[in-house]
Amino acid sequence: MSTHMTLDKQTFLANHPAYGYNGTIDEIYQNEFLSRLPTDRVYLDHAGTTLYTQSQLDAHFRQLRTSFLNNPHSEQEDSKTLLLIQECIESILSIFETSSRDYSIVFTLNTTHACQLLSTLFPFSSKSEYAYMIDSHNSLIGIRQQAKLHGGSFSVIDYPSFIYNQRTNSDSHESFHCVGHSPPDSESTSTSISYCLFACPAENNFNGLRPPLNELVRPFITARDASSSEFPIPVKNQPSKSCRWLTLVDCAKYLSTKPFSLKSYPVDFVVLSFYKIFGYPTGLGALIIRNDVLKILNKEHYFGGGSVEYVSPYDETRVDYKSNINGFIHGTIPFTSILSVYHGFQLITSQLTYKSISLHTQCLIDYCRNEMSRLAYSNGQKLCLFYDARGDLTRDCGYSYGPILNFNLYNKHGQFLSCRLIQRIASDHNITLRVGTFCAPGASQSYLGSRRSLETNHECCRGLFCGTNHDGEDVIDFGRQPLGSIRVSLGWMSRYEDIQIWIDFLCQIVLQGIGIAPLFPPSVENGNLLTENLNLTLTHIYIYPIKSCAPMSVTEWPLTSIAFLYDREWMIVDQNMNPLTLKRLPSLSQIKPHIDLKQKQLILSASNHPSFIIDIHRDSAIVKSSVQLKDRALCNVYSGEIEQWLTRVLGIYATLARRTIDSQMTLANEGAFLLVHEESVRQIKSELTDYENITHERFRPNLVVDGQSPKQVCPAYSEDLWKRMLIFHENQIIRLETSGLCQRCSAVNVDPSTGKNQSHLFTRLQTQRREANTLRANFGILLNLSEIYPHALIRVGDSIQAFT
Repeated sequence: MSTHMTLDKQTFLANHPAYGYNGTIDEIYQNEFLSRLPTDRVYLDHAGTTLYTQSQLDAHFRQLRTSFLNNPHSEQEDSKTLLLIQECIESILSIFETSSRDYSIVFTLNTTHACQLLSTLFPFSSKSEYAYMIDSHNSLIGIRQQAKLHGGSFSVIDYPSFIYNQRTNSDSHESFHCVGHSPPDSESTSTSISYCLFACPAENNFNGLRPPLNELVRPFITARDASSSEFPIPVKNQPSKSCRWLTLVDCAKYLSTKPFSLKSYPVDFVVLSFYKIFGYPTGLGALIIRNDVLKILNKEHYFGGGSVEYVSPYDETRVDYKSNINGFIHGTIPFTSILSVYHGFQLITSQLTYKSISLHTQCLIDYCRNEMSRLAYSNGQKLCLFYDARGDLTRDCGYSYGPILNFNLYNKHGQFLSCRLIQRIASDHNITLRVGTFCAPGASQSYLGSRRSLETNHECCRGLFCGTNHDGEDVIDFGRQPLGSIRVSLGWMSRYEDIQIWIDFLCQIVLQGIGIAPLFPPSVENGNLLTENLNLTLTHIYIYPIKSCAPMSVTEWPLTSIAFLYDREWMIVDQNMNPLTLKRLPSLSQIKPHIDLKQKQLILSASNHPSFIIDIHRDSAIVKSSVQLKDRALCNVYSGEIEQWLTRVLGIYATLARRTIDSQMTLANEGAFLLVHEESVRQIKSELTDYENITHERFRPNLVVDGQSPKQVCPAYSEDLWKRMLIFHENQIIRLETSGLCQRCSAVNVDPSTGKNQSHLFTRLQTQRREANTLRANFGILLNLSEIYPHALIRVGDSIQAFT
């Protein structure tokens, strides 16, 4: 790895005077976020949602505690609730440099809901065209369904080629150009006015590109009053007196760090989500509508409480809609949530200002990109490929970027690393980021080079995902074609320390060789495995009566027809009957079950709680229902005191479920037995830092084996190649067959003695034990019985013979 020196904070501050809101960022961060955001947690997904502040919550709930708020439909025009709502509406519109004289607001659930609502209100016809930019969010693309439903057409507009760092000989690709068009269902002969809609993001959520609105939106605004023979946007239907174009701007991402001016760009519609701006409340967005276009929108699709003056329950022609925006507001608005928006804007507009937020986030994202662009492996291979065109040319043409970086990472051989692998390992190091295609398929395909050809390939489509996807691979063609990417996005509260931790992660973890795991166990590859059968000793036996809880360590244990007696016989489920897992709830490891074979009892214990005893053969009295799990295992669910005990211990509702007696499977995820090789544990432990106390218990095995003597140690990871095993117990031979390797998740980071998730073992497994061209990191092997052994036992000390 090449040596990389980042700027110390004092040098950074000297070089970036716009950072930190005049030196107050650390104090703001401590007061607003530190109580709920651990100091070692780095949040880099502000394009997904930004973080809400303590002061916003305090102000909002203080208002709720001290105010009497009634349903606005029940009050008079001069009521306090209506006045507060109107004040909040004017406050929101002021952010856009406008007022209710020119624009109105319909509150929605979010941006997507606003787009859905607009698609039903807009007067699409068979002569309509819906045009949208290639980097539009799915929510904007989805409006085309309504255009097609009414017989209209849609067009996809792309940017000049230099936006993708490409140069062409075609002049057409040096300006906006159409890259997709659907014809109308039929040619219309109507002479009436048709309405068309153009949509674009003010800032896309793929890489933060902000297009030049003067070039992109202004022509449509100007064409309201005058038609143009040389319209610069390549739509099929040119603006004219009989073809009126309206404009929609998606401000969901843009408003988090920059205001949008409806005074400068008086578009017809704006959509947004408030949680993108200040984190709270979720479930509240807005459709902002220019008042002059209210008269052309469709009211006839639906009416509800609040949107009509009078409706006859008998005569369908007697529907008198309210005037102006009120005719589009159905039902009671979420008035308590709306009031919280006012408090959210207070910090942004009064204490910080949008200008300081923009300067702060811009200097941070520029610093982050510069530092990342310098990172390289020891052989000179660059680490990062960025999907943007930041530079003088884009600035000169009016383009800019918000505080987002979109990129992929290479390994030292120049192959792309899996973006999902990076996300998992980053999460293992308390770094939150986003991977995938970010619900912007056009941008993703354009920048990643996947385009349309891969959409017809089933295997590739499995990787073209919006968020994370567990079914398909995200890098194909031997590491040359990524199907997703990584996104780092900043918010107004992002700090120098966040960037520094991210850069350190890339240097200390990724550049060390993530994703270059050997194809075979090193010892096997080196030719140290000379025999086809190996002699071992069974050193430990563990039973897990309750899945994901602590194990029982035993010296001997009986077998059933499929597994150890009572192994993973029970599991803990939540109120929705979903299994609680160690990955989801590490505190499960602190519940210690014990089986008393003589008394036939399951005894549960936990610190600071009395033990709880269940009679294994008399539990039918506490069964309240049966449930079938996703793997088709049928379980009986307990009720009563065990519910109360588990709920007290775990702090959330929980109860116990037991697989039915006639079930032919345990509740284990895969094989009936999990075997771990002690020499492999020693090997992986040697690759971790000294303070990590890693033992075989981390891997939750049923069987632990080792060489029969120090001179007969089997090579680490040799178990990967074992096909079958024989266990010699007294005069009986028990045969087992390997069903596969055990795929590991981040649950290996949970310390079984404390229940705390503080290890980086999962990261090391992803480095040293990852299968080629997959996301599987394996450790240990899964076994099943080859036949039934009535009344059989297995005991610690039994000899084992493994065959490759």
